[in-house]
Amino acid sequence: MKNYLAFIPNILSTLRLGLACLFPFCPEALWVWIILGSGTSDFLDGWCARRWKVASWQGGLLDAIADKMFMIVTLITFAMAGKFVLWWIPAVIARDLTVGIAAGYAATTRSWGSFRDMGARWSGKVATAGQFILLLTVVLFPGMIPAALFVSVFCSAIAAGDYSLLFYQALRRQHPERKTSTR
Repeated sequence: MKNYLAFIPNILSTLRLGLACLFPFCPEALWVWIILGSGTSDFLDGWCARRWKVASWQGGLLDAIADKMFMIVTLITFAMAGKFVLWWIPAVIARDLTVGIAAGYAATTRSWGSFRDMGARWSGKVATAGQFILLLTVVLFPGMIPAALFVSVFCSAIAAGDYSLLFYQALRRQHPERKTSTR
């Protein structure tokens, strides 16, 4: 039975990828339901994987890719619809950009182990919650966008700093012989 349960979290993450692809083509009346469906699948895939002890690094990677893709596609769709300013997007996804840069650095310097050891963090979960709150605010409470944007950007910045520190510490453990310069 456990073999079949292992597929459920990945199916939920794949569903979120599908919702990301579908979002730009749906009428605005469905946006809130797609966002709620994506948020629910994000919560359930992690919960199921931990509950049933079927979590894997590959499943975590699929979950992260699905999260980032849904967020970016949704924010760009909002910007194209005139509901969100395009230049706000990098601030909202600062944590995701930081993790992406760390992954690129790890891949090009053959330090993949230092990146792979980075697990989910409380700050990342808070940043994701802030992003979903922002998405729902854009759809349901447009007058509250500045406040939700501030909360989302603040949470994303905290997570970006937390993940940067974690990656730096992992690099130092993997390559203790490297000296850091203060100049």
